[in-house]
Amino acid sequence: MVERVYITMTGISRWPVLNSLWAAICCKGFVPDRVYLFVTRGREREAGELARWIRLLTESYGRAVEPVLIAIDEGDFTSSGKKITSVMEQERGGGNEVAIDITPGRKAIISSALLSAWQKQVDHVYYLYLEDMRKSNNPYPMIPFHLQHFVDLKEEVWK
Repeated sequence: MVERVYITMTGISRWPVLNSLWAAICCKGFVPDRVYLFVTRGREREAGELARWIRLLTESYGRAVEPVLIAIDEGDFTSSGKKITSVMEQERGGGNEVAIDITPGRKAIISSALLSAWQKQVDHVYYLYLEDMRKSNNPYPMIPFHLQHFVDLKEEVWK
């Protein structure tokens, strides 16, 4: 059975992690069976709280998913890229539908992730673009929808 896999990472703020997943569920109907959260050094404490939020969010949509936390060092591009690539290869090799969300990550990590996504032929590359950052630390439904644009870059750019 094909499973839906969602790959994301910590960044400067917690809300982009949760809001992008929320948008994937609401805008694209992508309710994951498995979530990988790549945790950059210094964000370990925050990762526990994010894992709890992800579990609560997915549970409210019918699947209580316990995220798989994987430590990465954003300054070590090679190691971080290899870890992200390894997960993509493993999941695509299992025949699963794979989405990576690039919204919350720092540029160096996102660059590695995008190169891997391109090479490994992931199914979705999600990005939640906000026109106005003044409400960026609010839950997804509390940000005016006309200021949010949730896109699948693979669908819209890589056709």
